[in-house]
Amino acid sequence: MKDNLDNKTASQIKENATSYIENNYKSIEAIDLNEPYRGQMGSLKVDGSVNEVGFSISLNDDLSFKGISTEEGFPERKDECKDTSCDY
Repeated sequence: MKDNLDNKTASQIKENATSYIENNYKSIEAIDLNEPYRGQMGSLKVDGSVNEVGFSISLNDDLSFKGISTEEGFPERKDECKDTSCDY
């Protein structure tokens, strides 16, 4: 069951997820995000698609990046962001 996050938190999650993707991946044309939610393990999550390829991002409680899972065909990481995440 998804619990409702307040609008400010949901907006910040979307902003951070968008910024992370734009700053760490190549050839981003379109980012579509669903409503953020708290996952079963308690982390903040948002699902969506980049260039029509699906992904799910997890964030820590301070809204910093935790992890991302992507479907096949997701854009490649920028060379400078392969070993460690770039700032976002």
